[in-house]
Amino acid sequence: MAVKRGFDAIVVGAGIAGTASAYYLRQAGFSVALVDMHHPGWGASGRNPGFLWLQTKAAGLAMDFSLAGRRFAETLAGEMPDFGFRASGGLITWRDDVFEPVARAFVADRVAAGLPVSLLDRPALRDLCPDISPEVSGAVWNPLDAHQDTRLLVRHLADAFQDGGGSIVAPARIASLVLTGSTCRGVRLADGAEIESGVVVVAAGPWSNLLLEPLGLGISSTPTRFEAAETAPAPFRIKPVISGQSLFRFFTPPGIDATSLPREPVELLRPELGFTGQIASFPDGSLQFGCAYEIGSDDDRATVAGQAMACSIMSRNFQAMASLPILRQWAGIVAQTPDGLPFIDAASGPEGLILNTGHFFGNLAGAFSGRIVAQLASGQELVYPVEGFSRRRFTGGDHVAWGRDVGRNDPTGRKHADKDFQGRV
Repeated sequence: MAVKRGFDAIVVGAGIAGTASAYYLRQAGFSVALVDMHHPGWGASGRNPGFLWLQTKAAGLAMDFSLAGRRFAETLAGEMPDFGFRASGGLITWRDDVFEPVARAFVADRVAAGLPVSLLDRPALRDLCPDISPEVSGAVWNPLDAHQDTRLLVRHLADAFQDGGGSIVAPARIASLVLTGSTCRGVRLADGAEIESGVVVVAAGPWSNLLLEPLGLGISSTPTRFEAAETAPAPFRIKPVISGQSLFRFFTPPGIDATSLPREPVELLRPELGFTGQIASFPDGSLQFGCAYEIGSDDDRATVAGQAMACSIMSRNFQAMASLPILRQWAGIVAQTPDGLPFIDAASGPEGLILNTGHFFGNLAGAFSGRIVAQLASGQELVYPVEGFSRRRFTGGDHVAWGRDVGRNDPTGRKHADKDFQGRV
């Protein structure tokens, strides 16, 4: 069997979490191989509208970690070439009057969670977003939300990683992790070649269980497909990042029954799809918008119904959109954990194995998690504690069962996906 040269660390998966992990490991002095089936940013990290969105993060650890990631984004913007970061603020708009009391309940809940959100009436909304449709009657405003071109950020991280001596091995499919006793020694590629290393970081998002489950280390996550689209440059700019009233079914404030909230007719084309009504202007003037989502789907192709929702609803919210050409449509798969938090864990498996996966809000936390992974690997003081991101929070205490069959415990979490998704992220 061929053996490729060894590295101090291997990172599996070149999305934002994996590429940032590789970059910061290299900065810490490790020789690093970044391995991906395609190329950096091929998956969800290169297929999203770039929201650094705080408004729907659950109170407690999810909110605190997201705020830390948001602060880190500003630091990163000062270190990296321009990746379109802007402290834009964010809006959740509504057209139908039935959503106004929902928005008021949402604001009260979000203020209690620590966000400086407020309600905007129609005149204040128009001052902030002059091109919004007259049908839109109000909005929730959070000045801390932000925007970036995550595709460009991943590209910059990958370039800086290679310029610093890092190696990108792609396209390459990893068949398995290689263990010797209780130590992870590297990876085995599909062609039989092995890459040896003292540290292996699994950052493969919704595909992480392909490597972890055979070791009895399956993580609780459910794949979720989000669809999006991009227009040609628009004759107007949208300053904040924006979501629509459908988002209140995605994150429903206490005391509100999500099933009582009306859907627009186009949303009934496929009732199993949810919708978030997101839109943002990119530096080149294009608009990226969506997002129809489907829990439990790992099919990364856009659907007719999902795109119909986005085009119909968003062109009502921004009427000038209706005449813009659509340049591309796509979908990306993210991993939804039962509590909406990622796995950042160096202590729940074989020695040398680090998890950095399950990022449902990777725009906010992906790059920040890469910094933490490098600190875990090098024994440095952590910029953020990781106890709350342990794999063990879903596996019952401190027992570690490498190599055992845990399939009967449903490590994908799909049995409970619908219950756990609502209001958790």
